[in-house]
Amino acid sequence: MKIPGRRRRPAGPAAEALPAQSADVLPDPGVEVLPDPGADALPDPGADALPGAAVDAVIELAAAARTYPGPPPVHALRPTDLTVRRGEYLAVAGPSGSGKSTLLNVIGLVDRPTGGHYRLDGIDTGPLAEADRTALRGRRIGLVFQAFHLLPYRTATENVMLAQVYLATPRDRRRTEAVDALLAVGLGHRLDALPSAMSGGERQRVAIARALVNRPSLLLCDEPTGNLDSASAARVMDTLDALNAGGITLVVITHDPAVAARAHRSITLRDGQLSEDETKLSTGRPR
Repeated sequence: MKIPGRRRRPAGPAAEALPAQSADVLPDPGVEVLPDPGADALPDPGADALPGAAVDAVIELAAAARTYPGPPPVHALRPTDLTVRRGEYLAVAGPSGSGKSTLLNVIGLVDRPTGGHYRLDGIDTGPLAEADRTALRGRRIGLVFQAFHLLPYRTATENVMLAQVYLATPRDRRRTEAVDALLAVGLGHRLDALPSAMSGGERQRVAIARALVNRPSLLLCDEPTGNLDSASAARVMDTLDALNAGGITLVVITHDPAVAARAHRSITLRDGQLSEDETKLSTGRPR
């Protein structure tokens, strides 16, 4: 199962701002495009390594914390150490209000930790300017959301192609690479379908293809089965299982024990405090 290579350039304006025209002539982002530092301009992963840094790690949190100011202050994520190595499959479980969304936002480079350090693919994200964080997120992280976030007037292929616009993938490559991504999630027969003509499971698999098309280091899924019936949820999870078996590093945020049970590692968040399921460590993929 092959996904095309990663391209360059950070995200532009929101997808909803694009005019509804043919995908072959989708415009590049038109307003104040963030400067592209280029892959070579990003910090050297080997520089200023954190103590004990793992050379094969995609995610490294070292005492990372997130506190929202009060009064009173809210300790949404207490100092947390977490390493996710390349090719691992991690589930993050916990009840509502446990800190899952905060952890997702920190790992996804949406929020900065207020304490500790976070390295993504060996790059210390702390000193990065916002433009560099945006560029790093665009290249290294594929995001899958519970609500799909597909444009209703775009076909499956066009929705996937939109992710490439934000990294300025040349127009002559977008369709081929989008089709390859859709084939990888089993949607070769739905290339020209609109979201309104798809099942919930198919829409979520389009969202997965969109997250994969730029070949990220990490696929980060937030409640990917939360809006699906049991049969569609099983199909989506089968797709994620197959992608991980093909080498994708996968982190799934979920409150569903059945979804968490599919992962090779499982951690639980309660009141912003992380704990790991030790039984999973003995039966999951070697670390």
